[in-house]
Amino acid sequence: MFTQTRALLCATAVTASLLFATAPVQAAPRPPNPSDAQLQAARSAKASLANTVGVLSGQIVQAQAQLRSLNARVELAEQKFTFAIFKLNKAKDQAAQAQADVVAAQQGIETARANLTNYVHDSYISPAMGSATVGLLSARDPNALLQGGDYRNYVSSRHLDAMSSLDRATVAKSNAEAKAKGLVALQAQLADEAAAAQRAAQQAYAAQKAQAAQLRAREASFQRQLVAAQTQLAVLNGQREKFLAYQREQARIAAERARQAALAQARAAAAAAAAAAQAREDAERQRRQQQQQQQQQQQQQNNNNTSGGNSSGGYTPPPPSSGSGGWTASKGQAAASRALSRLGTPYAWAGGGYDGPSWGTDSPGTEGAHDSQVFGFDCSGLTMYAWAPQGIYMDHFAASQYYAGSVHPQPGNFMPGDLLFWSDGGIGAIHHVALYIGGGNVVQAPQSGDVVKVTPWDQVSYGYIGATRPLT
Repeated sequence: MFTQTRALLCATAVTASLLFATAPVQAAPRPPNPSDAQLQAARSAKASLANTVGVLSGQIVQAQAQLRSLNARVELAEQKFTFAIFKLNKAKDQAAQAQADVVAAQQGIETARANLTNYVHDSYISPAMGSATVGLLSARDPNALLQGGDYRNYVSSRHLDAMSSLDRATVAKSNAEAKAKGLVALQAQLADEAAAAQRAAQQAYAAQKAQAAQLRAREASFQRQLVAAQTQLAVLNGQREKFLAYQREQARIAAERARQAALAQARAAAAAAAAAAQAREDAERQRRQQQQQQQQQQQQQNNNNTSGGNSSGGYTPPPPSSGSGGWTASKGQAAASRALSRLGTPYAWAGGGYDGPSWGTDSPGTEGAHDSQVFGFDCSGLTMYAWAPQGIYMDHFAASQYYAGSVHPQPGNFMPGDLLFWSDGGIGAIHHVALYIGGGNVVQAPQSGDVVKVTPWDQVSYGYIGATRPLT
């Protein structure tokens, strides 16, 4: 390797020397040199244009920040709408169960009524049950009459039990009907809340679109002015550069001769450096070989100790995890792996849950206007799905998922499975959530029209606010 490197360096140096020796040096014609007054005017114009460019750039950055804030508000409105739908669906399930309870209560009433009817029927057709009057006339002695009285008390108690069962069944039905009516009212209230949340999302989206259009128009104007300023700067710089280029060319011709003198010294230095590098490489190879031999010897010694039945040494298992609340690193990794299994799944408004993706919900007037035709996840639906097998069932609402654990790790201390949040205000204004997978990346469901994907955590959205480690 050393011989090849040295030969390549020598060949390169010889080729450069031959090219310089055979190529004639031609002097370029001397361009006009601007006067001091012209140069001063150019410097003043350049400074003025540079200030203008700086102001325009600052205005563009400010406009983009306003647009990011509007996007965050739209995402928050979407999350509130999703939470309203989540609560509405729970109320519908409870109302259905209440209606089933009403049907069961009605069946209880019918059973109790049938039992009472059977009792009345039996009391008239049974000779034993209808012999109370005859017993008064035909009893041989007071004891026989008392025994007949015991029998009548037994019959009376059966009548009371049948009546009590009917009363309890009637009360149960009344309670079930009241609960069903209450849940129907709650369902209507939650439906109104969902509609209000959807209207808020539509209004936020419309405001965002309107202001975004204004910002884009301003930005386009700024960009045109910026291009004009840059063009003028290029003209001024070009006029001066022509003369400076002539001066540089003259200096280059003079420096080339000095370079040739230094080239031989550089070749010698390069050869020495190559030899030193080769020596270092050989030494490193030898060191690695020695290290491998030592490791093999140590492994052989360990194997000999194991086969010799040494009971004082051997493998010591690691201590159990001391995490509180049920969190373990393996559970966090399992949540991250489950979310990663859904890469490429479409984003759907209010989509997804504990069991996987679901059909989304239309949000007229926003990018999610047709998401009922999309089978996928939104941001909080994906994190619900990721953590459900670990025994934590979070709400379909990014802001409430912030409280899924008591540990809130700082950047640099994230673990796979941690939830990261973005907000345009406090915790209650959280508008987006993603799941950390390691290596500085998260898996997330970004927005309508996009898919579940992996993104660097610090490039996800606007307004990072904090992280949560579930089950802690």
